[in-house]
Amino acid sequence: MPDPLPKFNQSIIPINSTIIVGLSGGPDSIYLLHQLKSVEQQLNIKIIAAHLDHEWQESSKIAVAVCQQACLQLSTPLIIKKFSELEFDVKWNGSQEEIGRKMRRHVFESVARERQASAIALAHHQQDQQETFFIRLIRGSSLKGLTGIQATDSLYIRPILQSKKQEIIDYLHFHNIAYYTDPTNTSDQYLRNRIRNLVIPTLQSIDDRFEQNLNATMDHLTKVQDFLEHHTLQVLSKIKTDQGVDIQSFLLVHEVVQQRILLLMLIEQKIIFTPSQKLFKEIMRFLEKSSKNKHIIYESCCVQKNKSYFTMKKIEKSYKNL
Repeated sequence: MPDPLPKFNQSIIPINSTIIVGLSGGPDSIYLLHQLKSVEQQLNIKIIAAHLDHEWQESSKIAVAVCQQACLQLSTPLIIKKFSELEFDVKWNGSQEEIGRKMRRHVFESVARERQASAIALAHHQQDQQETFFIRLIRGSSLKGLTGIQATDSLYIRPILQSKKQEIIDYLHFHNIAYYTDPTNTSDQYLRNRIRNLVIPTLQSIDDRFEQNLNATMDHLTKVQDFLEHHTLQVLSKIKTDQGVDIQSFLLVHEVVQQRILLLMLIEQKIIFTPSQKLFKEIMRFLEKSSKNKHIIYESCCVQKNKSYFTMKKIEKSYKNL
């Protein structure tokens, strides 16, 4: 088994545990599988690979075969799920690329529950970071969104996030490791592909320091995001009591911190919502000007004022047989 490259982040892998590897058959996930297998005994972990066959194109059979071959060579259990055989409780909206991502996550998380896994390892790398930054920039994003993909995110870990794509390809070629090339990767039908094939090469041709500068910018944004999260919690601890958040104190803090406090309160109540300036302005108008004691937003959340304090409550719907 080859030694891991320096950019393989071993520190985020939970020891003495079961790890599910999201395996597509492509170079990135095949490389990740090899690196995880190289530390399997050292970390006392059990690796299980999971693959979703979307069945969207004929070549998906090749991807399945590559996954099977890789797992056979590495003596790794492989769980293959076919889209046509699955039942989903939800109907997903969005592009085919986005729906595919949600379907894969659904399968990986299902396998993780079945096998009582501690983590799901995904093969995002440095180029994915760059592409994700521009996708979120184009579509509109919060500061947190512009910090990019996180190395750890709930169940998910991304041990090769700092690896470069070319490093991965060179490694696989040097060790004669087979992988699957998705034919849709060259198509400009998908936004990510257009950014990968057109936007990033153009920016690199303008300034060869582009990658270095972008990575530095994202690192800086991450530090700012971390500071704001910490500062927001400090402010909230000072203005929140058992009765709720003190309205006058809340109105005195910076608008950015106000919005972050409102986000925390919505999340705390497990309210499904889409963050927007319209939402924040609606809540602020109620707190600043309304003489009413409560205001309904999203039909699932109630903002309540009680003298000098305000709270948010989730509205539980009750259903009766008619």
